[in-house]
Amino acid sequence: MNQQYPVYTEAYNCQDCYKCIRRCPVKAIRIEDNMASIIPELCTMCGICVEVCPAGAKQVRNDLTIARSLVKHNSKVIASVAPAFVAEFPGLTESRLVKALRMLGFDQVSETALGAQMVSHQTAKYIKKNGIHISSACPSVVELVKKYYPEHEDKIAPIMSPLMAHSKLLKQHFGDDCKVIFIGPCIAKKHEADEMSDLIDVSITFKDLKKWWDEEGVELDLIPENDDYFVPYRSHEGALYPIDGGMIEGIRKDAGVTDASFMTFSGQENVKDVMEELSSWPKDEPLFLELLACRGGCVNGPGMENKGAIGFKRHRVIRECSFPKRTDKAQIQGDLSIDLSLSFLRNSNADSKITIEESAISDALESIGKLTEKDHLNCSGCGYDTCRSFAKAMLEGKAERSMCVSFMRKVAHDKASVLLQKIPAAVVVVDDQMKVIESNRRFASLLGEDIEMIFDVQPRLEGSDFRKLLPDYKIFETLLRTGEESMERKVRMNEKLYNISVFSIQKYKIVCGIIQNLHDPEVRRDFVRQQTEDVIKQNMETVQKIAFLLGENASHTNSILNSITESFDAEGVKDEG
Repeated sequence: MNQQYPVYTEAYNCQDCYKCIRRCPVKAIRIEDNMASIIPELCTMCGICVEVCPAGAKQVRNDLTIARSLVKHNSKVIASVAPAFVAEFPGLTESRLVKALRMLGFDQVSETALGAQMVSHQTAKYIKKNGIHISSACPSVVELVKKYYPEHEDKIAPIMSPLMAHSKLLKQHFGDDCKVIFIGPCIAKKHEADEMSDLIDVSITFKDLKKWWDEEGVELDLIPENDDYFVPYRSHEGALYPIDGGMIEGIRKDAGVTDASFMTFSGQENVKDVMEELSSWPKDEPLFLELLACRGGCVNGPGMENKGAIGFKRHRVIRECSFPKRTDKAQIQGDLSIDLSLSFLRNSNADSKITIEESAISDALESIGKLTEKDHLNCSGCGYDTCRSFAKAMLEGKAERSMCVSFMRKVAHDKASVLLQKIPAAVVVVDDQMKVIESNRRFASLLGEDIEMIFDVQPRLEGSDFRKLLPDYKIFETLLRTGEESMERKVRMNEKLYNISVFSIQKYKIVCGIIQNLHDPEVRRDFVRQQTEDVIKQNMETVQKIAFLLGENASHTNSILNSITESFDAEGVKDEG
């Protein structure tokens, strides 16, 4: 059994954007030290996190090395190819596909769809009894039921998956010493191979296969038609399994019209909706549910490189399945009798879910500033649909307070405001409409008692017309108009000499001014410099967090703050000269 979980996080690539949490249907992600890691005990291996991760931090375990080694050191290695291959390689015929795999070193190539036919045959017999029966074909759905709906475990048809069935068939045909490598669109099959290592040696995806061909220099377009075919024979209705409803078509071949009712659902969210309401469904007649984790079926699996175009893929699968097949009916009937029984029940307690006290949830909400219902923005910035869900995740050790966008924005603002007020110089931030965004008390004091009184009533003078506050405002207008990095000027106000340093925070949009009374002995450049460095040091971590969450550029903010420090250094050198 491979010790590494099929899905994992490349720690240094994770940008803690929380997109994986937002899209994970079961929230099987834990945030620790600003890194999102998979929780194996909760993961269903649907592969959504891998597909949506913008930084490529979520990865699928690479089993190509194991596959190569098996082919190199064993003479009897058989490829079990998922029927979705017709959607992934639409221009590749059977003989050319088999030839391309044999060029990699495979001894034989067979269709996993043969196992699907065996599963359909035995499922048709099983579902005749009353009750709800869930397909065992999709390993991701099986994991979902076992981990999140254990009260419905007994409804999973106690029959092997198509891959397990096919591997058992291959062992019977070619001997127990043969090695089986599965190739398909599914990540969860890797876990299945880990768990059933006596039947399946390794599982790789279609993406892996393409990489293997590229590295070995196999050019598919140059492979001609030949006499290579699938062994031991070609599939029939089993080839429909990659599309939703395909399994049902196979079961109906062996089930009577009145034997059971059939329903099919695909996509994790749809499957979850079904499972949530399953307890209320009637159980006085046979009902079979074909549930597939991927929307549209396996043709849309995470191991497919050819993404999208579900309608086209579905058409390809149906079209290829309708072609005449080479068959050995006697042999097929014999294979259908192979025992595929397998219980999915485990020794688990269905009532083992963690119960969280309401008071604990309230305390967690308060810790992120959610004191009333009005504070619950439910913005999903943290990855969770509601603030309440996020609070529960914190209590379960899956989330950190810093994931809350509104909380961190408030922390950043409060911290910046405190630091701003402590700087021993007048500071004001102005927008392109010449309105005050932020200022400190020293700026208000510089303008006189009347403005200082307004400051107490209108904190930070936010929204005030800057042109009415500072007589010499032209330097601010000029910087906003030109977009230059900084400008500096000495001006005289109220019989005192001041130095005004203005810096662009966002070119043409926002500027920051630092105004110093050059006669004030308390205003020392080295002290202001130290305070500015404190702003940088204490605030950058928070600013970067907010920048990532809101999609802004934290490094630009850092460079602006550093430019403030450098400007004071430069001024000091100039004056000394």
